[in-house]
Amino acid sequence: MMGAGPVSVAIGLLVLGTGTLLYPAGAGAIPPPPGLPPDTSELAPDLSANNQRADGNEKGAAQRIDNTADSPVLTSEGIVTPHGPTDLRITGARHSIPCLLDSHHETPSDDSTGQRPCTGPAHQQRFSIQIGSRIATQSNMLGELDGIRVDYRLASGLTVKGVAGYPVLSSNDKFNTTRQMFGINAVTGKFARGWDLNSYLVEQQDSGEIASRSVGAAVRYMQPGRSLLVFADYDVFEKSLGSFMTSGAWTLPYKTTLNATLDIRNSPIRRQQQKYLQQTMDNSEGWQWILPDSRIEHYTKDRSNQVATLALGLSHTFLQRIKLSSDIAVMDVSKSVESDGSTTATSRLSEYFYHLRLSGTDMIIAGDKNIIDLRHQVTGSSKLSSVSIDTQYPINRYWKISPRLVADYRDNSPQNSAQWVTSPTVKVEYRWKEEFGFQFQAGAQWSALENRDGFETGFSYFAKLGCNAKF
Repeated sequence: MMGAGPVSVAIGLLVLGTGTLLYPAGAGAIPPPPGLPPDTSELAPDLSANNQRADGNEKGAAQRIDNTADSPVLTSEGIVTPHGPTDLRITGARHSIPCLLDSHHETPSDDSTGQRPCTGPAHQQRFSIQIGSRIATQSNMLGELDGIRVDYRLASGLTVKGVAGYPVLSSNDKFNTTRQMFGINAVTGKFARGWDLNSYLVEQQDSGEIASRSVGAAVRYMQPGRSLLVFADYDVFEKSLGSFMTSGAWTLPYKTTLNATLDIRNSPIRRQQQKYLQQTMDNSEGWQWILPDSRIEHYTKDRSNQVATLALGLSHTFLQRIKLSSDIAVMDVSKSVESDGSTTATSRLSEYFYHLRLSGTDMIIAGDKNIIDLRHQVTGSSKLSSVSIDTQYPINRYWKISPRLVADYRDNSPQNSAQWVTSPTVKVEYRWKEEFGFQFQAGAQWSALENRDGFETGFSYFAKLGCNAKF
């Protein structure tokens, strides 16, 4: 059984996430833009006077921008700083605050027309409802569904999202009314200099019966030199901690990044939560998802085992062109085995994973890419060593060639056998426009198997020609 530490962390995260729902939703729920006083009418006399003084000296004010690096300059177009104009615009004797634009980048109309400059963006609205197919929350914690989504924005950047409908499990998943999903997601803005919280409560039903009910949260701390991510998921229906993960990345001198991850699971992390965690790591250079997912899922898919994994990673950049990354992971599996009809015993096994990756650009010709990938893993039943060389060479603006070589060696202990597999491939691509082109790919595979019965070899090859177009 898992210790009380992760359970306490999970409960603390849950209390922190749901406690934010107690914020008042009054008239001051949406804070004003940064730097704007509560009553903007008090600025009108001063700004109007400054604008009159600037009308006759617009050209001189533009010249003073280059000479005075730290002093803002007031022109007829607004307040200009060395970094560009501020959010405050001046028009004649009156002033206006431009509203933020939405994701479609609409252009506000001129104030002189008497029309509204622009409408409020969708993401600034306090309340919104969306009904349709394959709806997803921006946080990705609840996944996609066919149904309804309701968003309500509270104070201090807190947003509460509710969903109800039929979950979408994969890209080719068919609509199935026997599965239902209900969920609540609370997402905070930045607080305490870089922290944010994403908590959720989700229930899934199958044919009217509860299939799972879980509550969880992810706490992040994102800074350029250091980052931290803590995630916990508790299965309320099974009354057990499903997963607990903490990971961090530190930027060291000389373009070096060190990251570490501790993962404890009784069940696999759901696809939508894992995607959110991986995207968080992608925001920091050198912070990668280095857990052996396939092996962890193999032992936890039926919730009969507990898997604890410790992983360490290191990345370093040489000469702006060569990057070295390596990681090691140790996985410990606790399995419950029935010794007789009345008692159960716990057996333990360990697996090891090593990975080394060397990548470079502009090594032979301008624009080329070269990657050497080495992997080695030791499990209870086999040892696997793999090496791959993946290259890409742009001949000119039309032609590109990509050779690749993969070699694997597997030692199977129970069968007392060894297997070698070598697979070279080459892909030639011709593209006369960005939207149109064709490619030719050819490859072969040699294999050899040695066991008690003797030595066997095999050979196969393939070739294919295709074209692609974007419409």
